[in-house]
Amino acid sequence: MAHPKIVSVEEWRVARESLLAEEKALTRRKDAVNAERRKLPMVK
Repeated sequence: MAHPKIVSVEEWRVARESLLAEEKALTRRKDAVNAERRKLPMVK
């Protein structure tokens, strides 16, 4: 496995903010899917 490249603090911050936005979007999507699952009808 290759090591991550070495970058400046500013480049790291930009990349981290981008990844954080993706993580937040994923969390919101997962929460929405979980909410839909809770709405499913139940079986007796």
